[in-house]
Amino acid sequence: MILVDDMARDWVGAYGSSHPTPNFDRLAAEGTRFETAWCTPVCTPTRVALLTGQYPFRSGWTVHYDVPRWGGRGFDPDRFRTMGTLLHEAGYVTAIAGKWQVNDLRADATIMRRHGFDEHCLWTGVEAGNPASEKRYWDAFLQHNGERRVRAGEYGPDVIQAFVLDFIRRNRDRPFFLYYPMIGVHAPNEPTPLNRNDPPEGEAALYAGMVTYTDRQVGELLRTLDELGLRENTVIYFAGDNGSSTGGTARGKPVPMAKAQVSDLGVHVPLIVRAPGLARAGAVSPALTDFTDLLPTMMEVAGRALPAETVFDGRSLVAELKGTAAPATQRSWIYTQYSAHRAVRDQRYYHDSKGAFFDLTADPLQQHDLATDPTPAVAAARERLHQVLTARPADGPAPFPEFVHAERLMEENRRMNQARQKQPKVK
Repeated sequence: MILVDDMARDWVGAYGSSHPTPNFDRLAAEGTRFETAWCTPVCTPTRVALLTGQYPFRSGWTVHYDVPRWGGRGFDPDRFRTMGTLLHEAGYVTAIAGKWQVNDLRADATIMRRHGFDEHCLWTGVEAGNPASEKRYWDAFLQHNGERRVRAGEYGPDVIQAFVLDFIRRNRDRPFFLYYPMIGVHAPNEPTPLNRNDPPEGEAALYAGMVTYTDRQVGELLRTLDELGLRENTVIYFAGDNGSSTGGTARGKPVPMAKAQVSDLGVHVPLIVRAPGLARAGAVSPALTDFTDLLPTMMEVAGRALPAETVFDGRSLVAELKGTAAPATQRSWIYTQYSAHRAVRDQRYYHDSKGAFFDLTADPLQQHDLATDPTPAVAAARERLHQVLTARPADGPAPFPEFVHAERLMEENRRMNQARQKQPKVK
């Protein structure tokens, strides 16, 4: 499971971006590309939904909360069972590489094992009282199976990539599950090993260089699987975790920055599944899906049932990947949430808890609110989606002490992203 940080469809060639991403595109050519996949607008709520198969109202993780920086127990393995836990129980050797951020790794030396991961190589997140942990790229502060140190002179994504490839090689003869929430391409936007000697100017150009480097790393992973003879029996899930933090392009048109926005652009991300013998090569699926569907999909692929004692909001995509899904079994809506702001969409329309209603087919940037449009078809769709929203349960208890820091971070992100929009655009 590959998750790119802060990158949506507008930076993926297979989705119409002008930025070249040959390795992301190879996955699409060899697998199934989902046209309409939703997550949440920011990092940690998306990851918790992915790991648990539950919507934010069910987990209580409705906002971004940076546990290493702000404290609290965070993601509790006694309360939440992750895809790592369930696949480990199914007989897979498991690892996580990249970014976690939903626990303070200093508080419990066994926390990653308790979440189901046999091995880990992680950027710790920014830890209170540890200035070195602010660096994730050059001179990164990383934790490798409990060993914590600064990687002086090294590029963090390269250290983590080396761990990933080594883990695959060591476990080539047994079932393995690798969760790879990549460090890139989240800010701070910095030069990569490809352009460090002649760094581009401006945040947008630096971001573009990071996308290029991340695509290169995915290509290296694909070549390794090929060399080890694992291509035909390895399923790859590839996605972004929220709207892009730097605006890109799609089908020849500019796309604004959308991270942290409860809008279609803020949560509409790439999702590609390459599964030889299962997913149709080169297929483009119009099926609605969101991140709660990935855990049920993985469990069906692994031949295991979901635990009956846990409520899951997602449903397996296996039939869709095979091309055998009956229309009656497909989703009629998908959902997202940030704090108290909830939203739902179907194949055409978007509706949120503030009353906004948009026709995404005619108005993908959501500039013309149809909240009071009397047209019968529009009114009927509005009522249908309103019923979906009002039927969702109230938010569960948050697994961290307070929201105030998270709300401040969101405001900081908004200011930062507004500043980025003033930077020169990438040609």
